[in-house]
Amino acid sequence: MKLILLENVYNLGDLGDTVSVSPGYGRNFLLPRGKAVPATAANVKKFEAQRDELMRQANEKQAAAEARKEAIDAVEEIRFEVALSPEGRLYGSIGPQEISARLTDMGLPVEKVEVDMPDGPFREPGEFEVNLILHAEVQTAIKVTVIGEDE
Repeated sequence: MKLILLENVYNLGDLGDTVSVSPGYGRNFLLPRGKAVPATAANVKKFEAQRDELMRQANEKQAAAEARKEAIDAVEEIRFEVALSPEGRLYGSIGPQEISARLTDMGLPVEKVEVDMPDGPFREPGEFEVNLILHAEVQTAIKVTVIGEDE
């Protein structure tokens, strides 16, 4: 499936790039979120007419992401106190939903999809580093500490 990107997409391309993606990725992620349009002749003309406005919007989004990054970098760590089983494991897990909720509660709005945890959720206590992808060009990391309630 050939698409024209309407904004920078992490690990895919920049605004205005014509990319070829799998139909499922395009149909289920890029098109519904307004990140791309099909690469038809009519859409190419429409995109060229709107290029300056889209570039301005992209620059505003990047500046907002930079401001969010600076605020997040000021936080040293996120701390979770959770109940542990007798074997020392968590009842449940700490995943992107919990991390984004904790940051949002701290006044730093972060969406669940912006939390990058390639190794999956945390199921044991310890100190971890979590990547936050706030924009295609703006990433940061934050330290997450998971401890038992009795520690």
